[in-house]
Amino acid sequence: MFDVHRLRLLRELSRHGTIAETARMCSLTPSAVSQQLSALEREVGTPLFLRDGRRLAFTEAARVLVEHTERILAELEEARAHVAELTSAVGGTLRLGAFPTAARALVPTALARCKEAHPDLRVRLSEHETEGAIRALTSGHLDAALIYEYNLLPKVRETGIETDVLFREPLLALVPADLHTGPVTLSELAEQPWIAAHSDDALHAMFERACGLAGFAPRVEYTSNDYTVIFALVRAGLGVALVPRLAVEAVEGGSRLCEIADLQLSRTVAVAVRAGSRRNPPIAVVLQELRHAAHTLSRDLAHPPEPVVSDGGRRRSARRG
Repeated sequence: MFDVHRLRLLRELSRHGTIAETARMCSLTPSAVSQQLSALEREVGTPLFLRDGRRLAFTEAARVLVEHTERILAELEEARAHVAELTSAVGGTLRLGAFPTAARALVPTALARCKEAHPDLRVRLSEHETEGAIRALTSGHLDAALIYEYNLLPKVRETGIETDVLFREPLLALVPADLHTGPVTLSELAEQPWIAAHSDDALHAMFERACGLAGFAPRVEYTSNDYTVIFALVRAGLGVALVPRLAVEAVEGGSRLCEIADLQLSRTVAVAVRAGSRRNPPIAVVLQELRHAAHTLSRDLAHPPEPVVSDGGRRRSARRG
């Protein structure tokens, strides 16, 4: 009989490529991972690896075992969920990952409803971008994760997880207030200096792809990981930016958001769980509340952000009532 923990390590090695990265993702030492994989190889009774420099190349036997492991782990998750359904109580700890804009705009409402309805359920929130969230989810460090993908980039394809789409949001051009009014084509902004995301590789790739389709290579003069910094740079007249609607609470004086007229640019936000686990009561509750919060939020995203005006030195929304 094969050890499930060792099978999971083999699956993680197939994803990450090296013993060192697999050890890091699984919170183990490289020597511990090597020992467990050697033990699995003895259990199987046939070679699983061939040395290829610093990497281990999988034999056909290892590839077959990984394929079966995906199904085995999904069946185990489903079995746990079915057993958990036998109790009416919803409690324990659920680990939720979310990217920063979703952690701000979507998660608080969902978690507040969870806490009110199920006080014995504790949700631990940590911030992850999509790639890291999927790795943490499949390696067992998260139970659910909010992820996103952009419409001009290849779709996220990952075995071992299931996703529910929560909403789609547009990408908008953020420009200085005196530069443009109304919808704008990207080509109209071709000569402007650009402010781009620094560590969000997917948004940066989406930005470059969109500009390429519009027929120009953007001149990026500033980058930042912080949307508040990007907004401040635009307000100062230092450039223009492409931002997801979810990143925007309000538009301060000095900047303006414009719809993109020549391209359909959007980001899809989804919640991901390990295959087979969605019926586990704590996970099912959190999924339900995230869907509820997303439904409410998506109505707000359909409207332009509120402008902000000055009121005796204090910032307030320009909308009344």
